[in-house]
Amino acid sequence: MPGKDVLGMADLGADGIGAVLELARRMKAGEDTTRYLAGKNVGLLFNVPSTRTRVSFQVAASQLGADSHTYGVEELRLANRETVEDTAGVLARYLDALVVRWYDMDDYGGGHRRLEAMAAAADIPVVNALDDLEHPCQVLGDLLTLRELLGPDLAGRRVVYTWAYSSRQKTPGVLHSSMLAGALLGLRFTFVHPEHFGLDRRFTEEAARIAAGTGAEIVSRTDLEGAVSGADAVYVQSWKSFELAGQDEWQARTRLAARWRVTEELMERAGPDAVFLDCMPSNRGEEVDADVKDGPRSRIFQQAENRLHVQKALLARLLSERARGEG
Repeated sequence: MPGKDVLGMADLGADGIGAVLELARRMKAGEDTTRYLAGKNVGLLFNVPSTRTRVSFQVAASQLGADSHTYGVEELRLANRETVEDTAGVLARYLDALVVRWYDMDDYGGGHRRLEAMAAAADIPVVNALDDLEHPCQVLGDLLTLRELLGPDLAGRRVVYTWAYSSRQKTPGVLHSSMLAGALLGLRFTFVHPEHFGLDRRFTEEAARIAAGTGAEIVSRTDLEGAVSGADAVYVQSWKSFELAGQDEWQARTRLAARWRVTEELMERAGPDAVFLDCMPSNRGEEVDADVKDGPRSRIFQQAENRLHVQKALLARLLSERARGEG
């Protein structure tokens, strides 16, 4: 992991994930306040808006002693057709790491290919801050949250990720990174979805291959109420259809709106101790009802806070030999 790119969960592996989570735990607890990145510069490049990822990376860099510099695509010569390779090659001469968010839901896979091109052109670590295939930084925060809620040994605990209606088409990045992380760590993750909103076969096949060696349980289901029964956590997500496009997808999505959302009744099916998770943004009344999102089961702000701690740990381990020795 030292000095590597982190474009997906596979770049971290089980050992890398564990090391980041342990360092993040110590940082959050105040056991490690080292300014590992004093004098460093971290660049943040976004082609779409961001709240949690952008601000948490900015604060993470600052708390580690680094300066952060944020750019929108429209602010750079990328807006005038300079290539991502040329841009990344130049930025690598100024920066110590580059954090990139890039996706266009009308060009599925195109964002990830651009990140790969930037990583190939830059001789500094490139970190995926959400593209159209993966979101490793969010999932690291989710794993830290699950450990805090359910204990450090998550074996046997059930986390259910449910598709939900959204009026905005969203990237399946969290879905895919969660699937791979669960497989790498030997966890029990269930992904439940309606017809036409199934999972990308490339990721289900890779997760199954990894799970065969770790004992993980990665399951796909279509029965919402049955799937959440007995869950320790219910995680709401919305993602694009891999079968439908354009008007066909929006018509199918609209038909599903009333049933496919997280309600208090659904949480009752999960069990009295089940918690609600959501990486946000989400709209009350669409993906989730307000009484769940704002209710006592909700742990969404704990999730959001943990983005800061895991990103501090990730940057430290990527850029500091001392952090790698102590993490």
